[in-house]
Amino acid sequence: MTTAIASAATALDDHPLSPRQRYAITLAALGEFIDGYDLLVMGAALIFLRPQFHLTPSEIGLLGGASFIGAAIGMVVFGDLSDRLGRRTIFVANLLFFVVFSIASAFVTSVPQLFIVRFLVGIGVGMDVPTSTAYIAEVAPRAQRGVLAGSLVNFTWILGALVSTLIALPLMRFAGADTWRWMFALAAIPAALVLIGRQALPESPRWLAAHGRIEEARKALASFGIPSDAASLEALTARRGSYAELFRPPWRARTLAVASVFFLNCISGPLATIAAPYVLRTVGALSMQASLIFSGLVWCTGIAGVLAGMLLIDRIGRRRLFYIATIPEACAALFMAFAGPHNPALLIIGFFVFGFCSWFGPAVIVWVWAGELFPTHLRGRGQGFCNSMCRLAIAINIFAIPVGVASIGFTASIVLLSIPLFGMALLVSRLPFLDAEGHSLEALAARAV
Repeated sequence: MTTAIASAATALDDHPLSPRQRYAITLAALGEFIDGYDLLVMGAALIFLRPQFHLTPSEIGLLGGASFIGAAIGMVVFGDLSDRLGRRTIFVANLLFFVVFSIASAFVTSVPQLFIVRFLVGIGVGMDVPTSTAYIAEVAPRAQRGVLAGSLVNFTWILGALVSTLIALPLMRFAGADTWRWMFALAAIPAALVLIGRQALPESPRWLAAHGRIEEARKALASFGIPSDAASLEALTARRGSYAELFRPPWRARTLAVASVFFLNCISGPLATIAAPYVLRTVGALSMQASLIFSGLVWCTGIAGVLAGMLLIDRIGRRRLFYIATIPEACAALFMAFAGPHNPALLIIGFFVFGFCSWFGPAVIVWVWAGELFPTHLRGRGQGFCNSMCRLAIAINIFAIPVGVASIGFTASIVLLSIPLFGMALLVSRLPFLDAEGHSLEALAARAV
C-alpha cells in the first residue's frame, strides 16, 4: 500500500466516530427499519388476509414472497445504479417508493392487485439495501465496521419487523378485518420522516473519490469532521465497474462465496421471521392474538441476539462467531421439527432459540461481508447481487413453508430447511478470506488482487 493510500485509509478508517458520522449512519440504518417493516408486515397481515380473501396455500406463499421478489430485482438494478450515480441519490429516492406504494397497499381490492403493489414495495426495498449498507461501510471506522454495517442495520431491521407484527394488536381492536390495510399504510409515516432527514446527508467520500470528484470528497470528509488532503484522496480513485467484473478474477470467488452463504442462510432463516405467525397459528394451533404476541417475542429474541453479537463481531472474528451461532441454530430447527407439532410450548421455545442464534451470527455477518469484501467501484453491485440471492431464497422459503406443511408435513419441511444451515457452516469453514475484521476496505480489496 502506498503512503498516499495509507494516509487516506487512516483518515477514513481510524478517525474516531464523529457526531456527524453517527447521525449519517443512523439515518442510513433507519432505512432498514422501514425495510424490515415493509417486508415482514405481510407475515402478520396474512392472518387477516387469509380468511378475508379465502387464500389457498399457494396464494399465501405468493403474497408473502411478492415483496422479496421485488427486492431481489431492485437490488440488482439499483446496486448497479448506486455505483454509477452515488449512494445518496438512490437512498433518498427510494423512500418515495415506500411512501407511495405503502399507502397504495391499503386500498387494494383483490389478490392480484395486492401482489403487484407489494412487489413494487419490494423494488423500493431493493433500492435501499445495497446503497445504504454500502454507504455505512464506507463512512464507518474499521474498528466498528462490523457493529455499524452489520449489527446496527439488522437491529433496526428487526425493530421494524417487530413493530410490523405488534402493531396489529391495537389496530385489530378498532379496524377488525381491515387491520391489514392500516398495517400497510402506516409504513408511510417513518418513510416520510427518514426521507426528510436524509436530504442533508453528504455523499460517501469514498464513492466521490472513486469517481474523481476529489474536492467534493474532501468537503464530505470535512462535514464529518475528518481532515484530509487532496493527494491522499487521489490515491483512492478507481476505474468504473460493471456486473461482469464481479464474475471475473479476482472478485469471482468472493462474489460466489458471499452470495452462496447469503442464499443458504435465507433459505432457512425466514422460519423465525415472516413464517412465524403462520406456523404458530396453523401448526401450534394458537389463537390469532397469541400467534401475534409470540411472533413478536420471537423478534425480541432476535434483538437480543443482535445485541449479544455486537459485543463479539469485531473482536473474536467473523467466522468464529458464525460457527458459534449457526450450529445451534440448525439444531434448534431439528428440535422444532420433531418436538413442535406435538407440543406448542416446545414449538415456541424452538422459535426463541432459532431466532436468537440466527441474529446472533449469520443473519448479521453476511451483511458485513457483502459490504466490506468488494472495492468501492463494485460495492453497490456486490451488495446488491449477494443480497438479491438472499431475497430470492426468502421468497422460495415463504412459498415452500405453507405448501410444504400442507403436503409433506411440518416435520419433513423443517428437517429439509435445517440442511442449508449445516451446509453454510461447512462452506464458511473453507473460506479463510472471510476473516475481514480489523482491516481497512482498501486493504481488503488489495488482498484479492
